[in-house]
Amino acid sequence: MTAILVILMVVAIFAIDALKLYIKRRRGEVEAPEAVPAFSAVRFPKGLFLGENHSWARLTELGELKVGMDELLSQALGFVDEVEIVPAGTQVRKGEHLATVTRLGHKIDVTSPVDGTVVAVNDNAVNEPYGVHQDPYGRGWLAKVWPTEHTEALRDLKVGERASSWLGHEVQRFTDFLTARTSPEMVGALAADGAHPLVGAALSLDEEGWKEFEKEFAQIQ
Repeated sequence: MTAILVILMVVAIFAIDALKLYIKRRRGEVEAPEAVPAFSAVRFPKGLFLGENHSWARLTELGELKVGMDELLSQALGFVDEVEIVPAGTQVRKGEHLATVTRLGHKIDVTSPVDGTVVAVNDNAVNEPYGVHQDPYGRGWLAKVWPTEHTEALRDLKVGERASSWLGHEVQRFTDFLTARTSPEMVGALAADGAHPLVGAALSLDEEGWKEFEKEFAQIQ
């Protein structure tokens, strides 16, 4: 008898919640879907070296360089669907292919910030690609590279305030890049004030615009 009463009570609770939701919908009180956020403020961590191809490097205690893509690329793409990384043992040169990141069929080529040999890949980034967007400087790293020459590898990379300031200017350049391509297809790529791109804004680009975006922001000129 007690069990039957408990079941009836649970059913009654669900029925009441359903009724409340129905009334809210009739009154137009149901919350609107969460808005797509604008780019967050640049937060480039100390101790990371930043390349002009928007990939970063961090020197580990073993002398390897842990590398990944920076937050401009991660925010421009939004959540990531798939990550492919070259296998360990691959020799890479600065500006050459390191990984491919895919979002809704859009692929971007992430290039290496240094010359060296890939000694490890981040399986977590492959198996849980959303981490590349949510935590690009942490669990979203892509590979570990043993540089051909340590001092030479880091010499041309930006670090500290210089890296943070440059990345802030690059976000503005990306905003200008989108604004210059304003079209019916680009509606919704920028925040309401038009001054900040929305997360995933690059997905609004057409095929030609996407290629230009990749050339401008992911390849060393």
